[in-house]
Amino acid sequence: MIQTIKKLSKPMFFLSTIILYIILGFIVITSVPYAFYTEIYDIQKPLPFHGNTWLNPYKSCSFDNDNAGWKKSNFHGHSKEWGGLTDGKTDKDVFFKKYKSMGYHSIGLSNYQFISHDFAKDNGFVPCYEHGYNVWKRHHVCIGAQHVVWLDFIWGQSLHHKQTMINILKPTVQVLALAHPKFRNSFEPEDFIYLSNYDCIEVLNHYRTSDIHWDSALSNGHKAWIVADDDTHNVLDSGETGVCWTMIYAPNNGNQQEITTALKNGQAFGVQGKQGKMDIFPTLIHLTDSIYSITMMDTVESITMIGQNGKKLAITLNSNHLDYILKKTDTYIRAIIKTPQTTIWLNPILRDSQTPIPQKNDLQTILYRLLWLIVYTIIIVLVWKKKSRKKHS
Repeated sequence: MIQTIKKLSKPMFFLSTIILYIILGFIVITSVPYAFYTEIYDIQKPLPFHGNTWLNPYKSCSFDNDNAGWKKSNFHGHSKEWGGLTDGKTDKDVFFKKYKSMGYHSIGLSNYQFISHDFAKDNGFVPCYEHGYNVWKRHHVCIGAQHVVWLDFIWGQSLHHKQTMINILKPTVQVLALAHPKFRNSFEPEDFIYLSNYDCIEVLNHYRTSDIHWDSALSNGHKAWIVADDDTHNVLDSGETGVCWTMIYAPNNGNQQEITTALKNGQAFGVQGKQGKMDIFPTLIHLTDSIYSITMMDTVESITMIGQNGKKLAITLNSNHLDYILKKTDTYIRAIIKTPQTTIWLNPILRDSQTPIPQKNDLQTILYRLLWLIVYTIIIVLVWKKKSRKKHS
């Protein structure tokens, strides 16, 4: 019996050693982005929007009777991909036809780490994908993507890792949106005090509403525009399809360049509804030196003005119009318009000041990477010593 155990122990020991090396190898490989790509930044608390000039992103937008210049769009949704390994329930054709039947112009099929060009001939086509495979769901909606970025920090992420990832993705896309921040608290509201160099926040998503995160960014002087997406994984499920979308001002041909430029300029608004239908539309969004005015096509349940730190500034009930007198203490103002069927989230008007992008600290970045090299060296030495002892024994 003892001899049998001894005979079995050798192959078991060999197998356990192989497993140990595989685990160690996986840890080392997944640590490479941390060791060689992380940048350390000089991060300082930014200032709120300030100055005497106000920016109204809707200044050049037209609100005609038919609103034909406004294009209904969704940039975050999933179909079957990667041989069914990822979470997508329907084929691409079903996905595309469903959104077309609801009158969508730009239909973003944003499968994980994959850009689909199946419908590139469609006038509203914008190549996009969802970046990220880390355990905390810190994802990015890459709109107008040139190619897929495979780098990610799959374990924990500090503020420096999050900013590094943004800076790596930004040159590869036309519009970069931080995806579903409230989902699993992938991005904390405190992150948005400091993070910058992105274009949009996915405030509306069928999983979560991330308005607290949006107000955190705006309250700290970051010009972050809204994106609203279904993030559907089953396009045939009415509870997650046609429930959150972005209306974009693209009065000409609505091609990729016009759509992405409008998003970057804030000429869009988010909508929550059902089956992609909205029963209300703005007819006027106007800003003078002292008054911000919103007029809707019909009476609505409420119009609410929200400002610094998410504070409610004004509200009107059962009306189609609201005038708000600007105060010296106002830094930005965004509006929410509600009916029983539809909720519209307007982009903010804001004092037009620039928040500086965090700058890389070269010395601290070098020291950080040297620390990782020391760790790698220690691991190599320990493995080499263990093998040497085996040979001598």
